[in-house]
Amino acid sequence: MLKIVIITMFGIYLSASDISSSLVEQQINESFITKFEYGKMLYNNPRGISCAKCHGSNGKGMIISTFKHKTKEFIYTCKIETKDITKISFEKFSAKLEQDNLAMEKIKFQKHQVCEKMIYGNTMPKYFLTKNEQDSIYYYITHVKEQQ
Repeated sequence: MLKIVIITMFGIYLSASDISSSLVEQQINESFITKFEYGKMLYNNPRGISCAKCHGSNGKGMIISTFKHKTKEFIYTCKIETKDITKISFEKFSAKLEQDNLAMEKIKFQKHQVCEKMIYGNTMPKYFLTKNEQDSIYYYITHVKEQQ
């Protein structure tokens, strides 16, 4: 008798777990805003400067600025550009958002690497995004071409 009760309770637990998972999935599917739309909203208007201002509307990256740096001997034309963020792993994406400039590795640059030395560092603004918000933005940038 005890075995039957335990087996029945285990079966009810498994069914409840399946029901719980399907309810969560149903809530996501019936939400007034999809994960893609939420990610798009955060990408275009996070707490601070828009991701699109630097990475472009599709996350493919762009040149943000060019400038000339003059020394006594040379004039260097430098550019600040962002990379394509649509093909990186979530782990790398998340780490870059949370990276601390003070903890960055100190690099010894060669004499000719004037531009690289001037722009070295994490220029990403601090957004203090939750993992859920990061996940939604990542979902958006990795699915943007499918939705348009």
